Amino acid sequence: MSARVLRSALAAGSLALLAVTGTPAARADDPAGGIDRRLTTAAIEPRAKGGKERAVAIGVYDPHDAVADSDALELEHVFVYWQKPDRALLKRKTAIAARQGRALMLSVEPYTHATDWRAGGERLFADIGKGRFDREIGDVCARAAAFEGPVYVRWGHEMEDPDGRYPWARRDKDGYKNAFRYFVMRCRELAPKARFVWSPKGHRNLAGYYPGDDVVDVVGIPVWGLQKMDVDYWGRERRFSEALNEKYQHVAGFGKPVMIAELGVSGSVDYRRAWYKEILDQRAYRQAFPLLTAVVFFNDKEPYKWPLGYGAPDWRLDKEALKALAGRQTKEAAELTD
Repeated sequence: MSARVLRSALAAGSLALLAVTGTPAARADDPAGGIDRRLTTAAIEPRAKGGKERAVAIGVYDPHDAVADSDALELEHVFVYWQKPDRALLKRKTAIAARQGRALMLSVEPYTHATDWRAGGERLFADIGKGRFDREIGDVCARAAAFEGPVYVRWGHEMEDPDGRYPWARRDKDGYKNAFRYFVMRCRELAPKARFVWSPKGHRNLAGYYPGDDVVDVVGIPVWGLQKMDVDYWGRERRFSEALNEKYQHVAGFGKPVMIAELGVSGSVDYRRAWYKEILDQRAYRQAFPLLTAVVFFNDKEPYKWPLGYGAPDWRLDKEALKALAGRQTKEAAELTD
């Protein structure tokens, strides 16, 4: 969707990414998933001119502004260390999103006040509940409120994997849920139009960390395509839809709109191109994943080394992917004006 078309949709009060609450949970005996499609994000603007179903929106985390001027992208993603935000980066990314007519997603990382702010996790949830991070909440949510377009706030992601990387990723499920709820309730006072993203890693134990339908507008999951790991663990290269399905099935039962909040592909040229083609074509998976509303590319190198010798994969979009994105935008614009 071009920036021009997206701005027209915003003016009309609709955007395929927008989330609504209150959808019922899926039922195992219901082939439609027990979901009232009138209440999902796709219902806001489900079809383009001529009755064609709208595509899944494409967004990007792009810290080096490699695709800042692309009209093919519909969401700008930025990470926020809430105890020490990069104000210059936030200002720049907000400006890009506004200029390009993109939605904005703030992934809020609730680190601690400790000198080593990755430590001190055992007190984090209690301190949040006692109001000791209200200043950080106020700063983040005031920025969300100031953005004129659609804004998503993704707080405390990958919480169900207590591997030591994040102080909020702990076995204290109730503590996490209470902290998430506290954050959303406070944030809504400042940014009532914001939509809140609960974003697990996708493990089987994620349901224990679900904070409640009333504070979750969208469920986000990460999907990574690492060719070497595919071969080592599965004995073959996996397709995008197969990797997505593994995690989608763990979250579809909540009946909420689903976004791939982080998507990265790393491997040979042929491996990457197969993933890009499937993601951007969408015909192969749109009906299989009816709750999916957005795919957000992670356009950077992995900042942390993966375990078991996989190193730090390079998830950056290559030239062919950028060309495909541009082609997607041109095709959509033509369909909307036919």
